Amino acid sequence: MEKHSKHHKNGHYAGKKDSLHIDLRVPFAVSFATGLVLLGACTVIGYLNHPALSLSWFGLGAALVFIFVSGILFAIYLARHARLREAVMTADQVNTDVYDMFRYVIDVPYAVIGRDGVVKIINSALQDILGYHSPVCNIRLSEFCPIPVDIIAVSAHGAKASAHDSDLLPDGPITRLGDGKRYELQSYPMRIDGEEYFFTVFRDVNSLLEIKERADRENPVVAYIAIDNLQELTQFVRASYRETATRIEQILIDWVQSLNGMIREYDRDKYMAVFSEEMLEVCIADRFGILSRVMDVRIGDNTFPVSVSMGIAAIRGSMQEKERAAYAALEVALSRGGNQVALRRDVGGTLEYFGGTHKILESNSSINSRVSAGVLATKIRECGNVLIMGHANPDFDSIGACVGAARFTMSVLAAKAAEQELSPAEMPRVRIVMDRKCDNFRTCFAHLAGMEEYREMFIDREAGMNAVTSDTLLIVVDANNRFIFEAPDLPGSVSHIALIDHHRLVKEPDFSPFLNYIEPTKSSASEIISEMMQQSEYADCLQKEEANLLLSGIMLDTHNFTRNAGAQTFEITHYLYSRGAHTSVVREFFNQELEDMRIASAFDSMARIYRDVIAITWLSTSKEPTPEDRVAASKAADSLLSLKGIEASFAMVLMEDTVVISGRSKGVINVQLILEKLQGGGHFDMAGAQVKGTTLAGACELLKGAIDEYFDYDFKSDEGK
Repeated sequence: MEKHSKHHKNGHYAGKKDSLHIDLRVPFAVSFATGLVLLGACTVIGYLNHPALSLSWFGLGAALVFIFVSGILFAIYLARHARLREAVMTADQVNTDVYDMFRYVIDVPYAVIGRDGVVKIINSALQDILGYHSPVCNIRLSEFCPIPVDIIAVSAHGAKASAHDSDLLPDGPITRLGDGKRYELQSYPMRIDGEEYFFTVFRDVNSLLEIKERADRENPVVAYIAIDNLQELTQFVRASYRETATRIEQILIDWVQSLNGMIREYDRDKYMAVFSEEMLEVCIADRFGILSRVMDVRIGDNTFPVSVSMGIAAIRGSMQEKERAAYAALEVALSRGGNQVALRRDVGGTLEYFGGTHKILESNSSINSRVSAGVLATKIRECGNVLIMGHANPDFDSIGACVGAARFTMSVLAAKAAEQELSPAEMPRVRIVMDRKCDNFRTCFAHLAGMEEYREMFIDREAGMNAVTSDTLLIVVDANNRFIFEAPDLPGSVSHIALIDHHRLVKEPDFSPFLNYIEPTKSSASEIISEMMQQSEYADCLQKEEANLLLSGIMLDTHNFTRNAGAQTFEITHYLYSRGAHTSVVREFFNQELEDMRIASAFDSMARIYRDVIAITWLSTSKEPTPEDRVAASKAADSLLSLKGIEASFAMVLMEDTVVISGRSKGVINVQLILEKLQGGGHFDMAGAQVKGTTLAGACELLKGAIDEYFDYDFKSDEGK
């Protein structure tokens, strides 16, 4: 159906202005003028040829010619007028028939609505839908349609003079009428006697919307599934790997079949599944209870649970795009520590996470470290200069990892220089971007004072930005969130970035690293860097002073090997010992000042117990805040874990307008998931957050709310087992 039954100009109805009609004044004037011209011509010619004749004869002849010619012309116009009159009458009759047909026969409901929202008339199709007996209504639109007249006005003035039927899906306002169907309102402006009206057609789009909704429900969802820790578990207990893997595989098959989907194993302990988006909503409502069902599979003495991780893509696009998005989501889930689901609904949107409430076993494989070291070494050989960066307010782990990465880089470049016979001036420079004013840096730099290569290696963030070139390589350690980087703007200026961290990924980085080595099962970034060094051909290049700094980072994050220290941690510690490190030297790094002890006592005096297993403390605002209070909060949270019955602890300190929160756990409660709700992040048993624009009391209430939400979620997950 055409949108316009009449032409309109400037949004106003033209009425009968363009109707067919005949005006006889034009042919009459033409005939009269032609006769006069002929009369004059005959008179002049007759006088010139026969001047002796009387003018009366010429006048009579000319009059006869005038009458004859005018009559012929007028007769022609009258004949044409008759034909046109007949065509006009036929057209008027057709228009009347079309109007009657459109109003009474064709099943296209429409209404004429005034600017005041009053419906003036409706056709029989709309009468049948609404159950009205008369086409003249004079009722308000709101009595049968909830769409305001203002929206109809906007839609009408934005209407295009083209057929809408080519647009399959509706783009106008939708309403549901008395027959239960959904209609799209297509409105067009009219102006009658100076008043504005809207000719509104109710287009039946119910079938189209049902088809679209069905397509949405049946939209294929791609999922990648990986068993997290089965190989590691079977190394520690006497259990059949194949038997356990078969049990888990059957659980996954039953789960996917219950979703009317399909699942295939594409690699050892790795699967790809496809099911509908409608079934995905069922999984979300169930909080992905499949995670708990898999964890019910325990081997050995029933103390070692198995877990799976999933990456799911429910985006719009091709199957290839969904497959890529699902695989990327799985990598994020694994980077966050496994035992969880990462779901992507929109391309470029944020990921949704489910699960992750239980800690998985540490990986006992060095393959990732060996491969990552090889990839990083290759890129170092191709770069023009190297920048290394950790997080702001660096601790011993961040500093140690930076120094270890610097030694690895210098070893690779030294090997390249020896192969290509490069002079020292031709060697790419290696620099570490760090805050040189903090106490931790001064402690570590004093330990490196005797090493010439480190005397000018440390630069601040401004110098780091100025050092960027087109072939700069940036290595980021002990952090994956740009907002806590020492130089947050640096990744945006560098094309080649390596990300090495042990903290769980809170959200995908807004840059694309060529190396994204995030291993949450490792105790520290220093352990990862040390293992990469050990697994490379440059293992013997590590110096004693550097080994001590790496060991200090491991000791800090493991709380002197009492938490989160696995077999690999002690193996790496043995490697550092072989390179000259010793705990007696490193212990000197942790010596406290008297003021530090007083601050620790102030934290201890404010400790409170929440939900029986969580300790919360804070530093009084009566004390003037210092940068060292952050470290003191971390130590206070560590100290509270020594309390009997406490599984997790949080320490808070107010820094200007920001409350800094440090969280620690013994490995049962995931403090990362709790602090993620406050826009923080970190590790399963070591995390932090910064809450801006609030007081200590306000931050404490927000923290308690996040703890309650975590416990409620965990309880519901256990309920679904």
